[in-house]
This record gives sequence, structure tokens and C-alpha cells, in this order.
Amino acid sequence: MYNFSYTRLKEYSKDLSAHTAAEKQKGLAIEEGSELNLKAKFSCLPGLKEKDRDPLAVLIQILSKPPLTKASTEDRIVWTGWFCGTYTEDDLLEVLPKPFTCLSVFLYNGSEALAAIVGTWFQRNFDCCFGKLAISSQDLTWLAAMWTRYDVSGSVSATELVFSVPVESRMDISYAIHTEDFKTFM
Repeated sequence: MYNFSYTRLKEYSKDLSAHTAAEKQKGLAIEEGSELNLKAKFSCLPGLKEKDRDPLAVLIQILSKPPLTKASTEDRIVWTGWFCGTYTEDDLLEVLPKPFTCLSVFLYNGSEALAAIVGTWFQRNFDCCFGKLAISSQDLTWLAAMWTRYDVSGSVSATELVFSVPVESRMDISYAIHTEDFKTFM
């Protein structure tokens, strides 16, 4: 990302909130219950940094507060995304000019519409691009075999992948592969 700065996260929060409001004003379907007031919040995720040279991961949350609720009512998280660049190759980091930040993976949980709005905002502001990561069925089978320790004899153990995102209100991502499900891959 070009000219991205960790010291400007509050400013980015305001800018993305304004961008989201403008897109909502245009009539884009952002989320059910379009009367919701949406705001963006940026923060760092230091727990996703594997090597000293890796850039800090960035968490983006879209929060909503329905109108006519008390001021003390807590905002509800309706969309979460995070950029990370763990295990970035040192060769790449050495040749990357100073104004660039290498956060090569973007993961999100929430609506496609909000993901598109956030993606458009990042592309405009940091001259970056977004694309879906396509994993072929053969590659997925190979990954599943590694995760479950599948061997030629056909014995396989159930596997659950759990990733805990290091944020204040704990966020766990879980993916389970049961023995019966795995056998359908093979």
C-alpha cells in the first residue's frame, strides 16, 4: 500500500466512515436495515507479526448503532477485515521503497457489499488492488491431507483449525474437518 501510515489510523477511520456514508447515500445496499449509522474503526494487531521485519497487521471494523437507541448503547460490529503480511520474504521487504507497506493478505468477515466499499476506499487511497484467492480442489485436498495427517493406509484424524485474532473482545475463527468429510475429498 502506497503512503499508508500506522500513525494515521484515526484519520483513516473518519475517512472510511465518510466514504461508507456517501456510498449509503447513493443507495447502495450496505446491510439489511439501511437506517443503521455505520462507522469505521482501524487498529493494529501486533499478535499477527511473526518476524521482526513483518509489518503490523491492521484490523478494520465497521460498527453500527441503530437510530433511536440510548447513547450508552454499545456499537455492534457488522463487518471485520484485516490486512496482514506475515512471513513476508526479506528480499521483497529490502527492495520495497519507503512509502510502501506490504500487507499482502486481506481477510474479512461480513457482507460482500461492505467488502467492496472498503476495497474501493483502499484502492483509491493507497494505490493497491484486491482480488480473490482461488484455491483449486487439488490444492485444497493437498492442504486437507497435510492438516489431518492423512497417510497412505487411509487413517485420518479429525482436525479443527482455530485462529484467535488478538483483539480486545476475543475473536476466534474455527474450521473443522471431520473424518467422514475428509474422505470425500480423496
